[in-house]
Amino acid sequence: MRIVRRFFIPTLAVALGFSLAINLFFLREAGRTVEAGRLGLTLFGDLALVQEVLDHVRKQFVEPKKAEGEKVIYGAIEGMLAKLGDPYSRFMPPVAYNEMKIETQGSFGGLGLIIGQKEVRIVVISPLVNTPAYRAGIEAGDEIVKVDNEPVKGKNVNDVANLLRGKVGTKVHVSIFREGDKKLREYDIVREVIKVPSISSRMLEGNIGYIYLAQFIQTSGEDLDKRITEFLQLGMKGLILDLRHNPGGLLEAAVAVSRLFLPKGATVVTVRDNANNETRYASFGSTHPAFPLVVLIDNGSASASEITAGAMRDHKRGILIGTKSFGKGSVQTVLELSDKSALALTTAYYYTPSGTLIHNRGLQPDVEVNLPQMTEAEVRQLREERSKFLDDTPPGKGKDRKSFDMEVLKKFDTQLQRAVDVLLSSQIFQQQVGKPAAGQ
Repeated sequence: MRIVRRFFIPTLAVALGFSLAINLFFLREAGRTVEAGRLGLTLFGDLALVQEVLDHVRKQFVEPKKAEGEKVIYGAIEGMLAKLGDPYSRFMPPVAYNEMKIETQGSFGGLGLIIGQKEVRIVVISPLVNTPAYRAGIEAGDEIVKVDNEPVKGKNVNDVANLLRGKVGTKVHVSIFREGDKKLREYDIVREVIKVPSISSRMLEGNIGYIYLAQFIQTSGEDLDKRITEFLQLGMKGLILDLRHNPGGLLEAAVAVSRLFLPKGATVVTVRDNANNETRYASFGSTHPAFPLVVLIDNGSASASEITAGAMRDHKRGILIGTKSFGKGSVQTVLELSDKSALALTTAYYYTPSGTLIHNRGLQPDVEVNLPQMTEAEVRQLREERSKFLDDTPPGKGKDRKSFDMEVLKKFDTQLQRAVDVLLSSQIFQQQVGKPAAGQ
């Protein structure tokens, strides 16, 4: 089978057709030598067996029309991948693959959900901030049970994504199970054009800079660098980097972001393939002076978010506050096939600088802080104020920046408040350390 094009994407970008960003780097090798399996069968022998079964099916199956065309071939490929036991390795027919490529260009119609597969369950990795799913109150970790009253059990992520897609302005009914609930939560959500966000920032009390990174895209490192420079010029004394609800994105972007904080030569992440070959990414050295840093994570922080958070933790550059991250640390290579279909195959794992495997484990925060128990009305209130808080529209650019209720954020966003408290405390400590002792 001829490979037309080969590139990396993160597995998180499988939800609602939301392939967030092409991940990793172009492969150096054009292909790999295929070796005989342990059973002693040659490649041609393996293919001959598949061809033999296909001939029997097409000649003798009782309903011959069902064996026509590419459906049987695609089904065989999907069955092969299913046997790998890896929910991130998947086959995309031409239509699905083309939709994925279109959606990576920056906007798409949907709910704003990033979904993944854990064993047989379809779970929400992260609702993107200020999207229909986010405003409705869907949370990371929620299990999707039904879409428009159709059970999703037995379906893969792409199948569920197709059910959730639809024309902008149409409504979809989603049945959600949340851990601890005794019954399903029902949501009627109107599809919108989902625009891929970048970063938002504000200066908080005590000259504390706050930057929310929604995803890791090509310009994330450059954009973050500019915001930090602006904050330092304004007298920033500490920074909160918010990676909550950030499902990942480009590996290069995670490396670029991490390099803004780490000294020269410090390892950011190591990528290891099935032959135990390692690719190490290191920092070139930050151009900014050191300042106190808090990184916020939750169970919606995945992939590239975990790379950055892991690098900050292992090098003791910042404090992680929040809850355990998602645990997605595998690399997918997308192989475009001769008929314009594509194969997404898991080809490597991420390791933090200390050698910790991220995949299926996640990162534990240094300071665990859970959000308080809230009613659905309170969740919607918090998310509405948070959307306003993250509105990064400069005044005079068509509309003024939305005002928000900081008291609502302080009351419900306990993770953000703890981060502010930690940085304010560090300022007080630094001031006290600099004072002479009594009697001197």
